[in-house]
Amino acid sequence: MRKKVVCLGAVVADLVALPVASLPQPGASARTPEITLHIGGCAANTATGLARLGREVQLCGAVGADPFGHFLAQALQEEGVSLEHFQTRKGHRTGSTFVINTEGEDRRFISDTGANDGDWPQQVGADLLEKAAVLSVHAHGLAERPDVGELLAWFKEARSQGVRVILDIICIPGRALMEELEQLLPWVDLFTPNEQEALALTGVKDIQKAAQAFHDMGAQTVVVTRGADGLIWCDSESRGSLVAPQVEEVDATGCGDGFIAGCIDAYLDGESLTDQLLRGTMVGALVSQQPGAIKGLPRRSELQQMFQEYRHLLPDPS
Repeated sequence: MRKKVVCLGAVVADLVALPVASLPQPGASARTPEITLHIGGCAANTATGLARLGREVQLCGAVGADPFGHFLAQALQEEGVSLEHFQTRKGHRTGSTFVINTEGEDRRFISDTGANDGDWPQQVGADLLEKAAVLSVHAHGLAERPDVGELLAWFKEARSQGVRVILDIICIPGRALMEELEQLLPWVDLFTPNEQEALALTGVKDIQKAAQAFHDMGAQTVVVTRGADGLIWCDSESRGSLVAPQVEEVDATGCGDGFIAGCIDAYLDGESLTDQLLRGTMVGALVSQQPGAIKGLPRRSELQQMFQEYRHLLPDPS
């Protein structure tokens, strides 16, 4: 039985600042308790989460041959992520992101996509999907590559092999992402925009209508994540919602990536959609209690403890 997961997309070095009381005015400064360097990029975050849960996961992406790139390669190897399809490119700089946390506000990101914009998809081996159960594509819309044509080729190959396709996005102003989604979503099994992305892209004010619009575009299942407000989903058979665990949030960075890791983990166990969503929610909540996207990703025992504590959150399908 296929069990391998391929996580494909953005890989960056995250520089994470713990929360400041407020953003400084132009020319002024603010002091944070700590700034730390982490594995970053949505694909790398989810791959790390799956590796910590004991899954066979391969990361497909690119970094530069520079100190950040060497740090990421070593850190990912130590986490147990397979780097068979991971590229270190000379002449490219590694992508990086400043993660700015402000008390009482959502986090802010300033990203340099670096090597993620290069021609690395052309170098990916033809055996990428061999023995894969899931192809999970992350942060589409942030970097220039892979482009729609490259993704469509992988998605069609995945569909022909019975590989589950997951697509996550990032909305960058000025990019015609909705036009790209019209081509991609008919080949997607699970689409996971957040609430702000879903409403902005569809132009509607009702989150259920936004989810339905993406389903009508071809996505088999649409899950719209809402942070502390939980999530909603719809597919051809049902729709519903799930509340989030009430935890003390330190940093929401990477919660969505942890959510996807939890969903994939439950899918590989043969769980129902609602149990997949619940497990994803548990992982996301654990991530939120630590700074950065990586520190809070759980081992199996930590996830089991969290899952048992919040099992009552599993909703009745509506």
